[in-house]
Amino acid sequence: MPRALSTTIAILTAVAALLLANTASATTPTTAQMPGDYSQTFSGADSPCGFDITFSAAGTVTVTTYYDNAGLPVRESIHGSLAHSVSSAWHSLSSKGPAPVHIDLAAGLAVDTGKEFAFHIPGAGVVWAQNGRFVFGDAGLISYTGLNTLDTGALCAALAP
Repeated sequence: MPRALSTTIAILTAVAALLLANTASATTPTTAQMPGDYSQTFSGADSPCGFDITFSAAGTVTVTTYYDNAGLPVRESIHGSLAHSVSSAWHSLSSKGPAPVHIDLAAGLAVDTGKEFAFHIPGAGVVWAQNGRFVFGDAGLISYTGLNTLDTGALCAALAP
C-alpha cells in the first residue's frame, strides 16, 4: 500500500474515532412532564376591582433539558398549554395560553414568547390580555415587548355580582 494512502486511512480513522468519542460523550436531552398549576388572589388595594379576584392557571407542560458534553444541563425548553382563568365569587372568564419558555441555565435568563392569556367578553372583545416576548432573570421581569391590555371597567363588570 502506498504511503499516501495509508496516511489518509490513518487520518480518516483518527477523525472518525474523535467524532464517535465526541458524539458518545454528549448527553441526550431529557424530557419530563410537569404540572404548571398556580393561583394568585388580588384583594383590597391589590385588586383592580372593588372585590377580590383570583387569577389562576392549570395544566401540564413538557420540560426538555439539554446538556453540554460534560453532561451538565445548559438550557431548557418548556412547551404546553395552560388553561387560565380570572374569577370572582360570582363569575369566571377563561383562556388558553400556549406560550413556550426557553431558559438559558448558565445566564439565568428565561424568555417566554407567545400568547400568555386573553380574556374575552362577547360583545366587548378582549378585556385583559398579555402576549409577546417576556425576559425574566433572578430579579424578575427584565424586558417586555408585545400586547399588555387591561380594560378594568369591562373586566370588573363581567366579574361583578
